[in-house]
Amino acid sequence: MGISGAGSAVAHDADRGTFSVLGWPVVCFESFHRVELPRRLEGGLGERVAWDVAGRAPIALCMPDGQAYSYVEDRGEVRIVPGVSADAELVVELESGAWQDYLYELRTSRGLVESHAVRFVRGEFADWDVWEPAIRCMYSGTPIYHPETLDLRDLADRPIDLHRDFTTRDEPDDMAHFLRATGYLVVRQVFDADRVEELAGEVDRIRGLCREGDRGSLWADGPNGLRSPYRLTYLGMRSPRIAALADDPTVRMLCGLAGQDVVAVTDRDSGQIAVLKEFGTAPEPLSIPDLPWHKDCALGGCPVTCPRVHVGIRLDAVSQDSSQLYALAGSWGTVAHERYTPAQWENLPVVGITTEPGDVTVHMGCGMHAGPAATGTARRRTLYVQFDNPRIFDVTNPYETYEQVIPGYGSGDLLTMSRM
Repeated sequence: MGISGAGSAVAHDADRGTFSVLGWPVVCFESFHRVELPRRLEGGLGERVAWDVAGRAPIALCMPDGQAYSYVEDRGEVRIVPGVSADAELVVELESGAWQDYLYELRTSRGLVESHAVRFVRGEFADWDVWEPAIRCMYSGTPIYHPETLDLRDLADRPIDLHRDFTTRDEPDDMAHFLRATGYLVVRQVFDADRVEELAGEVDRIRGLCREGDRGSLWADGPNGLRSPYRLTYLGMRSPRIAALADDPTVRMLCGLAGQDVVAVTDRDSGQIAVLKEFGTAPEPLSIPDLPWHKDCALGGCPVTCPRVHVGIRLDAVSQDSSQLYALAGSWGTVAHERYTPAQWENLPVVGITTEPGDVTVHMGCGMHAGPAATGTARRRTLYVQFDNPRIFDVTNPYETYEQVIPGYGSGDLLTMSRM
């Protein structure tokens, strides 16, 4: 499926998304691995990561000058071993600056690969996911998502009903607790039919003005060779009505339930966006590629862009027939694996969110979520009002996303990691 749009093009060799430009201190690769990381592991961090890599082959990170260290799980403990372990299935070479960005979570393993910052001496990208959550926990302290021990409870200490929904008449404390525990929230009948019609009219008006290649739309092939936009971006820059949603009292209240220090973005990070799934007379969808499981900070930048809070206004009914939003309960604020076996997915707390026009969802951008293919012909238009970490304004210029300031991202032959 071909995808294009100037809004998705990224700058070449940008450097604003790096530790050095942010003024963060240089960490010595050798002393970190010889002294600091072993100290952390012995201080209790080892117990937080060893369970996730139990029985896994070692991974090794090395510098072009030959410095190398292996991460080894051994009988319930993680050890840092100088050099490249003979049984390491993955050996990755990267420059010092790229490792610093990895250390600071300004780039993930996916971000390093997509920006052409690593060389695989042994193994391939798929092998990295085995150790990625553990490494990021060792580096930053971000906990690993552990669904087997997940115990989400409400304010009355009862197990949370993951399919529960709310209205604006419910207790704000209950709504806030649910959102902060699960990473998502469904609120029914927030906007009346007239308001939905007004907002849908604005989305349709802007969609009618879009031309492939412009800044504010991303396009994809349909099954019959037709092309249409699947996402409209920076809508607030073209519609005062949509821009005003960032200050709408109800939208602000719902965003505030997350309890995060965030600001509305109109000219950064795609601004207010509309996600479209359009259908013609044929039963096949005409646009939007499937959106696999991901976090919005999948390439990196979590300390700069997150928390992200998305307030989604449903302009059409959203169900499996129109590609509903799926969320992995309790995954936000953690490092989760991107790869699970079909059997593992069956046992994960995956929630498909079904909504009607006027309903609103709130979800955390750094929680695992997805928008898989529709199985029916129903149209979908969802308008998202996005709130980001205020630091996004320190790193990006107008009409930029964080991905556009990662060095090297988009240069050369861009890898499509969702297919790997």
